[in-house]
Amino acid sequence: MYSIIIPHKNTASLLERLLDSIPWGLSPQVIVVDNNSNGEELQQVEMLRQRFDFLLCHSTGCGAGDARNIGLQHATGRWVLFADSDDFFTPSAADLISTHADDAADIVFFDVTSAYSDTLQPAYRDRSVKLLFQSYHREHDNPDVLRCLYTNPWGKMIRRQLVIDNHIQFEDIPSGNDCHFSVVAGLAARQVAIDERPLYCITVRQGSITSTLDIEHHESNGQSRLRVNRLLRQHGYGRYQLSVLYYIGMARGFGWRYFLHALRESCRHGNRPWVGVSRLLKPSTLGGIHYKQK
Repeated sequence: MYSIIIPHKNTASLLERLLDSIPWGLSPQVIVVDNNSNGEELQQVEMLRQRFDFLLCHSTGCGAGDARNIGLQHATGRWVLFADSDDFFTPSAADLISTHADDAADIVFFDVTSAYSDTLQPAYRDRSVKLLFQSYHREHDNPDVLRCLYTNPWGKMIRRQLVIDNHIQFEDIPSGNDCHFSVVAGLAARQVAIDERPLYCITVRQGSITSTLDIEHHESNGQSRLRVNRLLRQHGYGRYQLSVLYYIGMARGFGWRYFLHALRESCRHGNRPWVGVSRLLKPSTLGGIHYKQK
């Protein structure tokens, strides 16, 4: 009934925490796809198979996108769920998933929580999802908000046949690989369901991609958003374009030449650079992220 796909790289101890949180009572097919972990970490993952029943696959691509695609190739469940190896499912996940097992929807959207990985104290990374649900209600429960703007693969149940019928894949890029997949799936879904209970906990961890800012990952993520915005405009959902102001604003940290490149790219792709300015001006927007620049 369920396939859970987990990309992994050098976080075996955190992967164990995630595996502990999986609702094994639902007998899911669990697929861990290792993306170039070092030998010691990979050995620890192999040892976890003594405790947990999961399929271990291997990826040599750029990052999590290729790993997720490999996981999809091996998935057999009616529903597909995605999880990152440093996150975990909430205690209510089993009830939430089983509640929607027979839904006619192609995607079920859930709320999420957030915690600091080392202390498990509440964190800030769930704010963007909660703001989406607020916008959903503000637009008179318009599901297009979630179809177009819920750009992460976790926190959802996705009907596997939807992925197969529409040939949907993750981009094999260093950062932002999930954005295009999520929006294409959202637009392709004939029917969606919304459950505002939290299925999943996303964590804040020093050293993760989301807390490390280098020019390669920044450009990869920015270009992904530009491609998604073009897709949204082509399908008549231009009003839901993703903000590129962060892409432009943070580019200043890599010099004026790169800043002008980001500005030029945004305009060339038909984006409106001022979208999101009100959010960026708020001190709480970055949620206390301490970026490590390379």
